Amino acid sequence: MSSNEDRIARWRARREAEAAAREAHGDLPTSLALIASGAETLATAAPEDAGALLAALVTGLRALPSQTNADRRAIYDALARGMERGGEAAGSNPELAELRRRQLRVMVRLVESDLRDGIDVRAEGYRPAAIEEAMVPLTASYQRLLQRREALETQAARRQAVLADEAYSVALAPEDEADMALLRGALDRIDATRGPRRHDDERVGPRTMAALLRYELRLLAGESRIALAWTLLGPAVLLTLISLLYLVVGTHHILDMDVQTFAMLGATTWIMFRQIIFRTSTAFYAHRALLNLRPFTATTIGLGQALIYFLSYLGVFAVLITGGALTGFFTPPVHWLQPAGWIAAMAAAGAAMGVIFGSIAVIWPYFLRFAPIIERALQLFSSVFFVSEQLPDQYRPWLLWCPFAHALQKLRSSYFDSYVSLDANGEYFFVWLGVLVLVAAVMQRAVRHRSQPM
Repeated sequence: MSSNEDRIARWRARREAEAAAREAHGDLPTSLALIASGAETLATAAPEDAGALLAALVTGLRALPSQTNADRRAIYDALARGMERGGEAAGSNPELAELRRRQLRVMVRLVESDLRDGIDVRAEGYRPAAIEEAMVPLTASYQRLLQRREALETQAARRQAVLADEAYSVALAPEDEADMALLRGALDRIDATRGPRRHDDERVGPRTMAALLRYELRLLAGESRIALAWTLLGPAVLLTLISLLYLVVGTHHILDMDVQTFAMLGATTWIMFRQIIFRTSTAFYAHRALLNLRPFTATTIGLGQALIYFLSYLGVFAVLITGGALTGFFTPPVHWLQPAGWIAAMAAAGAAMGVIFGSIAVIWPYFLRFAPIIERALQLFSSVFFVSEQLPDQYRPWLLWCPFAHALQKLRSSYFDSYVSLDANGEYFFVWLGVLVLVAAVMQRAVRHRSQPM
C-alpha cells in the first residue's frame, strides 16, 4: 500500500512540477520547460559551485536520450533561460548572472567537445576533464568585477557625503577597533599639548607653496629625464619647423625680423603656454592625494604646476637667447623686461585656461581629450607662424580676434627694435586675460566641492 502511495505522491509532485513549469515557461515544450524551471535555483547558488550547473546540464541531456544538434541547443537555451529568470526573481547582482552565463557557455563547449570525441556524456559520474581549469579564470574575473563594483559604490558614497557636507565613515573590522582606539587616544594627547588651531594655519602661505613646489619639482624630476630634456627640445623642433617654412621659399627676414629669432619667440612661448594648460588641468586629477591636506585645493595644486613650468621656460628662454646671441644664431633683445612681461602674461593666460579646463574635467572627465584639439585650433590664429601685418587688410580680422595673437605680436614688437606692431592691442589682450581669470575663479569655486581626494 505504501508503494502505491509513494507512486501516487511522486506522480502528483511530477504533475505539480510540470504545471509550474508550463506556467513559467508556457511557450516551451513540457520537457524543456521542466529543464528551465529546474535551472532557476542555480542563479542563487554559490559562485564557485559549478557542479550544480553541470549536474543540471547532464540531467537535461539524459532526459532526451536521442538528440540532434538542434535538440541539444534547445536544452542549453532552456538552461540559460531558467537561470536568467531565477536571477531576476531572486534579485541577484548582474555580475553573478554574467558568471553563470559564462560558466554555461564553457560547459557547453566542453560537453560538445567530448561528444565529438565519442565520450558518453550521459554516463553516471561524467565530468569534463578540463572543467576545473576552465572555471578558475571565470571565478577570478567575477571577484574582480565585484571588487570594482564595491569601489564604485564607495566612490559614489564618498562623493555624496562631500556634496552633503557630511563626514564619510568607513566600517572597521572588529580586529581593527582596538588599534583605532589607541590611535584616537594618541591623537587626543597630541592635540592636548598644542594650542588652538588658528584659521591662518589652513590658508596657503609662502611656506605651504614652497613645500608644494618642492614636492612637484621632485615629481617632475622623477618622471623622466627625457621629459626634462623635452623642455629644450620641444621649442627647438617647432622653431626649426617654422624656420624651414620660410627658408624653403627664400625668406630670411620677416618685417625686419630674422626668421630664426621670430620662430624662437613664437615656438617657445606657445609651447610654454600649452604645457601650462595641460599640466594645470591634469593636476586636478593627477595629484588628488594632496587634497587630503587641509591647505591644498585642486586649484592650488594646478597653479603650482603652472608656476613650475613658467619658471622652467624662463630658463629655456634664457638658455636659447644667451646661447643663440653668443653664436650669432639669434638676435639679442633690445629690452629684457618688456618681453619677460609679455611671456609672464601668456603664462597667466595659460594658467587661467588650465584651471577652466580642469574645472570642466571635474564634472566631465572626457573633456580633457578635446583639450589638444582646442589648443591646436588656437595655435593657428595666435601669430605663432606669422603676424597679422603679413596678411592683406581684409584678412587681418581673421587673426586679430584671438587675444593671444595680440600678445605674441606685442612680444615680438618689444623684443625687436626694428618691428612695431600696428595691429596688436595690448588692452584687448588684458581685457580677455581678466575675463579668463574671472571665469577660472568662478568655475573652480563652483566645482571645488566635487574635487575628490584619492
